[in-house]
Amino acid sequence: MSQTNLNQPRDFSEYIGQTNIINNLKVFLESAKIRKTSLDHILLYGNSGHGKTTLAHLIAQHMNQEMIKLNGPSLQKPSDIISPLTALKENEFLFIDEVHAVTKEVLEVIYPVLESNELSVILGKDYNSKVINIKLKPFTFICATTEINKLPLPFLNRFSIHLNLEPYKKSDITKIVSNYSSRIKFEIPKELCNFISEFTKNNPRVAINIVKRIYDYFLILKPEELNKKFLISTLNKMDIYKYGLNRTDVRYLEILNKNGILGLDSISQIIDLPQTIIMSTIEPILIRNGLIGKTFRGRKITDKGVKFLSEKQEY
Repeated sequence: MSQTNLNQPRDFSEYIGQTNIINNLKVFLESAKIRKTSLDHILLYGNSGHGKTTLAHLIAQHMNQEMIKLNGPSLQKPSDIISPLTALKENEFLFIDEVHAVTKEVLEVIYPVLESNELSVILGKDYNSKVINIKLKPFTFICATTEINKLPLPFLNRFSIHLNLEPYKKSDITKIVSNYSSRIKFEIPKELCNFISEFTKNNPRVAINIVKRIYDYFLILKPEELNKKFLISTLNKMDIYKYGLNRTDVRYLEILNKNGILGLDSISQIIDLPQTIIMSTIEPILIRNGLIGKTFRGRKITDKGVKFLSEKQEY
């Protein structure tokens, strides 16, 4: 089994978290099997690393069908989507990841496909052009996005199955750490799996990547035992801290601790990052864990944030 495959659950029984989604999916999948029809089109949305692609693979696998995978940013002109659509066999799956990144022109090709399973192709140019409707074989679209707000409402309404992946619980991340470490034959005691989960932002992908890197250090440094002290040392070497904060997150806190209340524009200039990046990737986890607060004058570090800075190397 390849290293890539080790990252993925082999069936729904191994998929941790999203219990309600999995239970609903099993009903939809079995119903399609009984009716001997293709599964209805599915839209998956949620944060990056929460298992949208994994779910898509499991769905196709459960239905014993092939799945063609495409990436939204690479679908820029109609021909980019027409070729994969016409190549699909009956009941197969077409998965588009980050579908919010496809162009308006590509969406216009997808609309009639979602509505009536027809592909409308324009032949010729200007006055000599004509529209040809091509009936496609029954298939299932699975689209995934981290930014559902960027998708037009008419597009969203054409999916009959909407699945919103919720944030993961710490207990689920602990199980993911434990399961993955067992798969790569790197046994981690349960209490240490629970400790590692504190550094993962409650994100399955982050959790798996951290286990991989800890295993690298364990193989090279060959400690006498795997313990909390070794884990803290290893995570500090990688600039990974409690709550899953990285060096940039910590620097943000240090800037507030030094300067007091600061506006977003000032923070952006000091930390040398665009405001959009700060608001979308740095601040959410700091706010969620109570490390900073927002006031009418700007951002302010909390007592909990100050305590974190004083203890970050010890945790």
